[in-house]
Amino acid sequence: KDQCTEAREIIEEAAAAGDTEKAAAESRAMQACPDGAASHYVKGRRLETAGNRDAAINEYREALRIDSSFAPASGNLGLLYLDKGMLDEAAVELTQAVKTNPLPQYQKGLGRIFSERKIYSLAQYHFAEALKSAPGDYQIHIDLAKVYARQGQLENAETEYKRALFTAPAAESARLGLAEIEIARNRSDKALEELKKASAANPKNKDIHKRLGELYERLGDKKSADFEYLLAGITPKPSPDLYLDYIKKGDAFMAERRFEKALAEYQAAIKLNPDWPESHQKLGEALAASERTDEAIAAFREVIRLKGGSAPLYFNIGQIYEKKGLVDEAVVEYRKAAKLSPDHAESRYRLAEIYANRGSANQAVEQYRELLKLRTDDTQIYLRLARILSSAKDPKDAIAAYSEAIRLQPENIDAHRELAQLYRKHNMADESEKQLKELIKLKKDDTEARNALTAIYVKNKNYDELISLLKENVEMAPNDANSHYKLGLVYEFKKNYEDAIASYKAALVIKADHAKALNALGRAHMKTGNIKEAKEALEAAKMADPALEEPTVLLSNIRDELSTEPKKYKKGKKAKKGKKAKSSKKSKGKSKSKTQKKAKKQQ
Repeated sequence: KDQCTEAREIIEEAAAAGDTEKAAAESRAMQACPDGAASHYVKGRRLETAGNRDAAINEYREALRIDSSFAPASGNLGLLYLDKGMLDEAAVELTQAVKTNPLPQYQKGLGRIFSERKIYSLAQYHFAEALKSAPGDYQIHIDLAKVYARQGQLENAETEYKRALFTAPAAESARLGLAEIEIARNRSDKALEELKKASAANPKNKDIHKRLGELYERLGDKKSADFEYLLAGITPKPSPDLYLDYIKKGDAFMAERRFEKALAEYQAAIKLNPDWPESHQKLGEALAASERTDEAIAAFREVIRLKGGSAPLYFNIGQIYEKKGLVDEAVVEYRKAAKLSPDHAESRYRLAEIYANRGSANQAVEQYRELLKLRTDDTQIYLRLARILSSAKDPKDAIAAYSEAIRLQPENIDAHRELAQLYRKHNMADESEKQLKELIKLKKDDTEARNALTAIYVKNKNYDELISLLKENVEMAPNDANSHYKLGLVYEFKKNYEDAIASYKAALVIKADHAKALNALGRAHMKTGNIKEAKEALEAAKMADPALEEPTVLLSNIRDELSTEPKKYKKGKKAKKGKKAKSSKKSKGKSKSKTQKKAKKQQ
């Protein structure tokens, strides 16, 4: 045989032998194959025994490089990987080892890996295989019992723990396992009995004393619990009554808005036991109320550390950041709250508002839509959503949101007004008119709505509706000169001069120096042939507002019409003067035309 092959067989045959026989076999193997896989394996074993695990790993790897099927090297390397927490690498090496050399330690290692990975069926299989070769190894029974316990198979777990104790009566880990089973069965007295036996087997085990303290505390025996905690090296927990007393006092001070006093009480509660999250929560709220924002954030972070994050906690931190003007940080916290609890409406609302104020329309719309899933009947949210959508080119979604807001709250004036404006913006006059009419029904004296409706009627030349609307304006504000004046203008446009003159006169009764009404009255008298009255009204208009151009133009027209003097021309300069006169007349006509246009504009 090849010497290295012989060396490998020597090692494999001695794998299950005692330490003395194994050491002698390893020495023979090294002599037979000083530079081969067996030699590196033995070096690795010795380094591992000396505690130099990293160097041992390198030797095992070298052995496998030379001979990849060397099972003892794979097995030992796998166990070292397992101890280092490299579960995947350990599983590969141990699986390779058990193919040709299924030693119990390798099977046990695979069982531990699959137990850690929660693949309990494979863990049970490998522990059972390990027990076939090493039925007296109590630790395998304990490991198998833990697998059963994790699956809720308490009867099987109890059997394995008892088998471990049969082999090793002083095995406190088996006693602890039995105690856990009894606690799960709500049999505290039996659990206490097992823990006492474990403590008797190993009085210095602090973990056992800690568990005894917790169990005594659950049973209400505070004195025994405190004693066990002391043996475990833990300061006994203070009386819950004292803790609650501090909390109650703090809450009372908070209700009175005496924040500094409340802070002192909550801090006293924390001193009793720093691990109570509720006291840190209340401390954070008191700090936030007293504007000590950085300390408040630190208190809330401590609550998260102690019991994990929650949507209200992240929301509180977000509010503090937002008050400080740190909007980006606030967004991060609000998003954490929404992710942790998708139904936390407050966080989604704040996110939506922040995105809307920033102009991030798509993100704001997303948050408002999510919020509407939680608050399906909230009119204000539909309005906010509609306002953002109204800036889009296609108003379809915005109209739908406004319509839903109106369906939920038909008397909402803002919804009708904004929907009317949206319709008007997109040249949907009929729909805008309907909304404005609804708005006027809800608020008859809404000047803005009446003006908008007036503009629509004028644009559509709907004078009958316009007259009705303006009459309502007069009825609602009989002492408003402008209302009478505007109604008169429409009558005049319809050539109903009698009603026009009556409306203008009504405006002048209220405000005698209403220049536009005087001007319009003069113009109406001119149209009806009452020149004397026209001149009087136009002269009065000119005096009331010298900057108003139309009265001057109209008076000039009246004078031109009434003038009977013939035009005179001098001899010898007829042609020249005629040309000048013609030019002057043309210039005068242009000037007159411009003045008339300006007057109409001003009117």
